[in-house]
Amino acid sequence: MELIENRIEIKHLRPWSFSKVQKAKRCQYEFYWNYVEKKEPLERADFLVLGSGVHFVLENALNTVFERERPLSRDLLFYFAETFKKEEPLAEVNKIAEFFPNILKYVNGQLRRAFKSKFIASELELAVDKDFNLLSEFCSERVFLRGKLDFVFSKGDTLYIVDHKTSRSRDFNNRIKTQLRWYALLANVKFPEFKRFALEVHNVRYGTVNRFIFTENDLKLFKLRLLPIIENIEEELLGKSFSELIPSPCESNCRWCDFRHICQVANY
Repeated sequence: MELIENRIEIKHLRPWSFSKVQKAKRCQYEFYWNYVEKKEPLERADFLVLGSGVHFVLENALNTVFERERPLSRDLLFYFAETFKKEEPLAEVNKIAEFFPNILKYVNGQLRRAFKSKFIASELELAVDKDFNLLSEFCSERVFLRGKLDFVFSKGDTLYIVDHKTSRSRDFNNRIKTQLRWYALLANVKFPEFKRFALEVHNVRYGTVNRFIFTENDLKLFKLRLLPIIENIEEELLGKSFSELIPSPCESNCRWCDFRHICQVANY
């Protein structure tokens, strides 16, 4: 009996997020298993669990510090970490706690820096349709591009967009900058009144912040480069079955793939 393979449909491709585009460019096999077959990883990597826990604590800490309008204590961070562990049993509170000194320094510092800002938000979800109209929904067939911004606040005509990282690498590379540009593109639709975008990477592990400034003209150029990339990906994948896909096995791609255990061409 012939096995019927699923074909990639537009619903599997859209909505596009930055990470989804990266997966599509990295390896078609990984993309298929992730977004078409929706296979579960064999196990969730420790660094992903840790990263999620740190983000959870940071999100709640930022929300709380601006709600109370006063600095936070370490004890409250432990409460947030314990709350996360109830949702994710694999989380280790003691490992999350190693980030607490930098989290406290950052969060309380943002209270001083962003206090009285016209707009402050954490974990802000933004989505647009194919014509770049803002959508109220984050998960629907109408969504073309979307993103979740870790922390956003305004000062004058500048919107600050912050992405939290827990990586051991201190590298402020083009991939990270492209991710921040993606967020700025979405933010510009939501907040057209801002003319400048201060894009920041907050490395929670080291307590460092890297920043670069993006303007409306920069966004227009980025959009002109981004859309053809997505169109090419859709042309390459749309309508194909698994047997028609071309994998890209190499040490760097396979190292971070969740499906090495079922891949016949994985390069360990």
